[in-house]
Amino acid sequence: MPDKSYPDTDAYGALSNKKEVKVLSWNIWWKFEDYLNRQSLIFNELTKAKPDILCLQEVWEDKDGSQAKKIADLFGYDYYCYAKSFDFDEVSFGNAIISKYPINNYTSYLIPTEKEFNENRNLLHAEIMYENNKMNIFCTHLNYKYDQSDIRKKQVTYILEYMSKLDKTEFPSILCGDFNADPNSDEIRLILGLSSPINRTVLRDSWQLVNPDDHGYTWSNENNFARKTLEPDRRIDYIFVGAPGKNGLGHPLESCLIGNIEKDGLYPSDHFGIMTRFEG
Repeated sequence: MPDKSYPDTDAYGALSNKKEVKVLSWNIWWKFEDYLNRQSLIFNELTKAKPDILCLQEVWEDKDGSQAKKIADLFGYDYYCYAKSFDFDEVSFGNAIISKYPINNYTSYLIPTEKEFNENRNLLHAEIMYENNKMNIFCTHLNYKYDQSDIRKKQVTYILEYMSKLDKTEFPSILCGDFNADPNSDEIRLILGLSSPINRTVLRDSWQLVNPDDHGYTWSNENNFARKTLEPDRRIDYIFVGAPGKNGLGHPLESCLIGNIEKDGLYPSDHFGIMTRFEG
């Protein structure tokens, strides 16, 4: 099976003479196990990948600083936004979008969940100006338990209903996140329009489009952190995109895993990330 990890060299190289946009999605696991050593590995992986737009989940922010700002500063990017989902011991837990290109506006919404779980979830939406095109970029993180598919379907329905109300843009909308659901699950099929599309809003799975024969597990027992949960290997992190615009604008060119190589027995996160290069 081909290795889809990101190479140490610069990007793969253009497949055409057109410009490209690199979008990354990664759950970076808040301040959980061995955080300080992991943060160094996260920074190293992001520096190698050189994404233009980052959608990150389980990002922290507290009175002493912001992880999103630290990562934006790492790249010298002036634009980022953060949305808190809930707090752990006075440290917030949420989603972030970091961009090389101007963020004109951003907003966030709490998405449906069950009060008994005491964990809010949100959808972060950033309007980004790329060249002369507006991009709608979304970052989310759905409920995580196996038996919460019904909740995730409600969350996906909310997200798609929200997206359907936005004005159409030439660059297709991109929805990133940790969906905690397999490609064949009801909630992912809903996003792909394979079961009763919501307001005719249908997205495409960028990984599956360019890697149809590669499972692309982002939750893998190769990862010592994931292995502790005794869960099976799964692909649960995604970069979805709408139908391409004029001249293939926003069409996925290549997609790779991020953070799937250990260093001294340590992985950067319990999840592997995904990065997709789009026609720009």
